[in-house]
Amino acid sequence: MRLQGTSVEGPIPSSFSALTKLEDLRIGDLRGEASSLDFLDSQTSLSTLSLRNCRLSGQIPERIGKFTNLKYLDLSFNKLTGQIPTSFRGFSSLQFLYLGNNNLSGELPEDIITPELIALDVSFNPLSGNLPTQFAKTKSINVVGTSINANGLQDNKVSGMLNCIQGKTKCKNKGSSTSFSIKCGGTAQKSASGIEFDDDSEALGAAALYTSTDEQWAVSNAGNFISIPKGNRYVAMTDSQITETLESELYKTSRISPSSLRYYGLNLKNGKYSVELHFAEIEMEDSSSWKGLGRRLFDVYIQGEKVLEDFNIQKEAGGSKKALVKTFEANVTNAIMEIHFFWAGKGTCCIPYQSTYGPLVSAIHASQVSEAADASSSRKRVGRIAGIVIGAVAGVVILSSVFYLWWKKDPQGHMRIFTDSPRKPLK
Repeated sequence: MRLQGTSVEGPIPSSFSALTKLEDLRIGDLRGEASSLDFLDSQTSLSTLSLRNCRLSGQIPERIGKFTNLKYLDLSFNKLTGQIPTSFRGFSSLQFLYLGNNNLSGELPEDIITPELIALDVSFNPLSGNLPTQFAKTKSINVVGTSINANGLQDNKVSGMLNCIQGKTKCKNKGSSTSFSIKCGGTAQKSASGIEFDDDSEALGAAALYTSTDEQWAVSNAGNFISIPKGNRYVAMTDSQITETLESELYKTSRISPSSLRYYGLNLKNGKYSVELHFAEIEMEDSSSWKGLGRRLFDVYIQGEKVLEDFNIQKEAGGSKKALVKTFEANVTNAIMEIHFFWAGKGTCCIPYQSTYGPLVSAIHASQVSEAADASSSRKRVGRIAGIVIGAVAGVVILSSVFYLWWKKDPQGHMRIFTDSPRKPLK
C-alpha cells in the first residue's frame, strides 16, 4: 500500500491495524490532524515501513521491535518524542533506519547496531552519548544536529559546528569567509564569470555527511530510493547540451535525493548574502509520449525559511535540459548558512523510470553583499542615540520651564513670586 503524493489528510485510521498481512506500507506527507503509531499492532509481515512526514506524535511503541522482517524503517520528519525503544535491538534484518527530524532524546541504544545495518539517520534530535564503535562496519551515517559522539566516523569538528544551526548554541568559529561555490554532484570548474565552483563528486550514501577539504562547506543526505536499493545513485548526469546558458558543463551533473538534501556554508562572516541556486531538469523528458508526463516537485528552504514550494524546474525553465537560476537573499547571524532541498511527497515517482523524484540541484553560489554591524559599532551607535535622547530631554525641560514662567505672569507682564504670606508682586 502506497499513499504518497496524494491529497490525503490524517490521521492514519486505527482500522489499518487489521492489515496484518501487509508487507510494504508507505504513507507520506499527511496534512490535517496528527497521527499516532497506535495502529501498528501485529503487522509482523512488514519488510518496508515508511511513515515519513505524517505528523506522527507520541512515543515509538516497543512492539515495533517485534517486526523482525523489517528491512526498511522510516519515521523521519515527525514529532515523535521519548527514547528510541530498546526493543529495536531485535531487528536482525534491518538495513535502513531513518529517525531524523523528530524530538527523540536519550542515548542511542548500543544493541541497535547490527552487521546488516547499512544506513542510520538520527539527525536533528536531542540525542546524546557515543556512537558504538562497531558502527564502523556501517556504510552510511548522519548524526548532524545531535550531541552524539561519532567516534571519528564523521568530521567531529564540523559535526560539532553544525549543532548550532538550530540556534540553541552559539557557533564557536569566528567566521572568516564571505562566499562559497559548489558544483553539486560534479568536479570543480571555473565559470565564464570567474567563479571557482568546488568539487562535490564525493559519493554520498543513504545517510551521509561530507565536508569539503577546506571545511568551507558541507553536504548531508538522508533517504534511500526504495525501489532501486541495489542501484542507488545520488547524482544525475547527462551528455546532452544544456541550453539557455553559456555554462552548459555546470548543469550536466546534479545532486539528487529521495528525501532530504542539505548544503551548509561554514565559517561565514555574519551579514547579508546573495544566494544563487542553479537548476536544469536532466532526467525527465519533454516528449509528447508517456515519458513526458513525469513531474518533479520539491521545496527549498534557506536558513529555515521556505523560499520555493512545489518547485518544478522543467515548468519554470520552459522545458528539460534548460538552465534556470533562482536568486535569493539570506542573513547569516551564526556563521553558518543552511540550504535545504526537501521532497514533500508530490509529483510523480516512476516516469520515465523507477525512482525519478525528489530534489535536484546543479550548483550553488553564495556571496556576502553587506556585513553585519560589529559590537563596537553597535555600542557607538547606541551611545550616539543615547546622547541625542538626553539632549532632546534637556531641551524639552528648558522649553517647559520657560513656558511655565511665561504662563505665570500677571496681566501687566509682572512675574509673580509666591511665598507663605501674601506680598505685592515685584516690579
